[in-house]
Amino acid sequence: MMRRLLALVGAALLAASCGRTPRFVPAGADSTLAPPSADSLATWAQQAREGWESADRQDETAALTARLVFDDLRLHPSAPLPRRVRTFLDSIGMGAEVAGRGGFAIANLFSRSDPSGGSWPYLFWRDGTQTRAQALEGGGTRLVDLLPGSEAASDGSSDQGAGPLWLAALFARASGGQQQPLVFVWSRPPGSAQWRLAQSLGSDSLGGVGTATFTYPPPADGSVLVARTHLAVSGFDECETCPHVIRTRRFRWGSSGLESVGEQIDNSPYYVFVRFIQALKLGDRETAGRWVGDPSLVEAAVGYDWGRSKGVWRLSPGSVSKSEALVFFRGPQEAYRVHFVPRGDDWLISDFEPTSRSIE
Repeated sequence: MMRRLLALVGAALLAASCGRTPRFVPAGADSTLAPPSADSLATWAQQAREGWESADRQDETAALTARLVFDDLRLHPSAPLPRRVRTFLDSIGMGAEVAGRGGFAIANLFSRSDPSGGSWPYLFWRDGTQTRAQALEGGGTRLVDLLPGSEAASDGSSDQGAGPLWLAALFARASGGQQQPLVFVWSRPPGSAQWRLAQSLGSDSLGGVGTATFTYPPPADGSVLVARTHLAVSGFDECETCPHVIRTRRFRWGSSGLESVGEQIDNSPYYVFVRFIQALKLGDRETAGRWVGDPSLVEAAVGYDWGRSKGVWRLSPGSVSKSEALVFFRGPQEAYRVHFVPRGDDWLISDFEPTSRSIE
């Protein structure tokens, strides 16, 4: 039944792959045909809802759902596209994450009865008077945001005479109870009716666990993507909600997609303490001295054997990264209260003393 229905609604436009990640497919040649009636859409929507309840053929159900969105957009050619995609999917009770700007929207489709079981992203856009759609990569992840490239028209619509257009989508992938940002970038050469994958940014580019955001409009440095991710720190135990050493990476549009603007480590008392301990472990007292307000604190730390690996360091529960006093535990017994003072844009260790672990 489902296969016959897909044929009726034109599955050639939005064909899904056998796996959970859809293949790229060209926009259908039938995109200029008259859209179906509202009654037909209601019938097919009911069939799609039933399809999502079954664990089988959800890729086909996703293709059917995307076709319903496509046909509804053609029934409402003057409606703001991202808003219309959200409104229609909500009206027919479909599970989806929707992100969009201007004449572009991505709907990341999933089963409401099993939201973690997989997802299927589809792109919808307006090309002049035509509505187009295609399946995208990024299946099995959570959709966060979408950003047209700098060569797109100001209203988000296509401009065939302006050279390749860019489109970036930000997704998040679960990793050990946390999330990793993932960005796909597609390009569309002049005269083409299809978007092609041009770039993907994962943990190597963005830095692993953390967050990322699109900035629109961009700041003075032109950065449109900002990723804030955790740096792994040897010798420190960091819980999911604990302060971390954060590295910020920025990207802007370039000739081949998104290119790096630069990166920096966020300064914080926690970061200063980490660098202080790392310098002591290396026996580098000169570097350790850069992180304290009083040079005698280096000798005091050496006296506490902070330069030796006697146990893993961790912050006491409920600590805030930029507090002026932090309690650190080391191993099963030791605890120290460390005090910090701001110095310009930096922080310095101003004092420390042993303390009780009763806070646990």
